[in-house]
Amino acid sequence: MHEIEEDPLFLQVKSRDTVLVGEDEICKVLSFVGGARDPLAPTLFQVANVDTGEIKFVHGEEVREIVSTYEQEVQKRLESPTEGPITNILPTVENYEKKIGKKELSGD
Repeated sequence: MHEIEEDPLFLQVKSRDTVLVGEDEICKVLSFVGGARDPLAPTLFQVANVDTGEIKFVHGEEVREIVSTYEQEVQKRLESPTEGPITNILPTVENYEKKIGKKELSGD
């Protein structure tokens, strides 16, 4: 019998997906570069390591798993009202005040 070959995993990856690169590196896909034969098929990905913030290019074959698609992340945020937007966790004076439970910072 002829086995139907499944497309490589990296052909399913899109920008903004979270992927496993190599053995233990979780990265956010920023963009991709298409190949010479098919410009729409991603072969190189520009990724940002979620732990270190390092931005680099990786070959599509290095992608081991799609941890979470962008669509799944958006759906999760819509279903979970307790988890606010990223602006709620950025280091601002307003967020610091919320964290320590004060209305205003005193200058004294």
